[in-house]
Amino acid sequence: MRPALSLDYWDTLFDGGTLPERLERRQEALRRMLRNLGCDLPDHEFSVLYRASAAEADRWWREEHRGYTADERIRWMLGQLNVTRPSDCEHVAAAVRAVDETLIQFPPPLLDGAREMLDSLAPRFPLAILSDTGFASSAAQDALLAREGLHEHFSARIYSMNVGHAKPRREMFEACAAALGRAPETIIHIGDNERTDVRGALDAGFRAIRLDVVRDGGPSAAELVARSFEELRDYPLEESDAG
Repeated sequence: MRPALSLDYWDTLFDGGTLPERLERRQEALRRMLRNLGCDLPDHEFSVLYRASAAEADRWWREEHRGYTADERIRWMLGQLNVTRPSDCEHVAAAVRAVDETLIQFPPPLLDGAREMLDSLAPRFPLAILSDTGFASSAAQDALLAREGLHEHFSARIYSMNVGHAKPRREMFEACAAALGRAPETIIHIGDNERTDVRGALDAGFRAIRLDVVRDGGPSAAELVARSFEELRDYPLEESDAG
């Protein structure tokens, strides 16, 4: 049986860096929310709060392996100001929408070679996205795939905010295997992060390939460390075996 392939999203297909324009628009939206809630902050205090929220979200991902939403991060910020709002607060909802909209307005570039790689793999293998979401939602990441004409390449798209856990938690990989209708050992996960993509995949019974097109990730337990999309395309996926 040909393997199925799951692919990470950020720094595997799309550049994971934050564009300054996107950051500025998001901060404008959050400051507008705070003003509407009667919590206008001086510039310095807002910058400190925003950076703290980013650090806390990184901790959720890195230490708790948690799939979180923009709403959760925003409400964490409000909590630091001792502000509570009901679940249907229109101002929080508007800020959440703005986070997604800015991802579409100022989209990250597709990595050079990613399109050609996907066009080559899609006719030969079942493909899935297996991605940790950040500030923006799974719907926004799906919209980026559609914008690039790549959405239909993927028969399944698994995002941490929907699962409630992030890689390397097994739940992410189990959700992917279930969506593909495949046993774990028949799926190769491809991603850039040794801790989340490679170790998570191997611990869940997947095979693993690390893709180092953005940075050198150092030693790896993956069966292949591909340093270009061309190297990945040329790898005999049907024949290789992680053992």
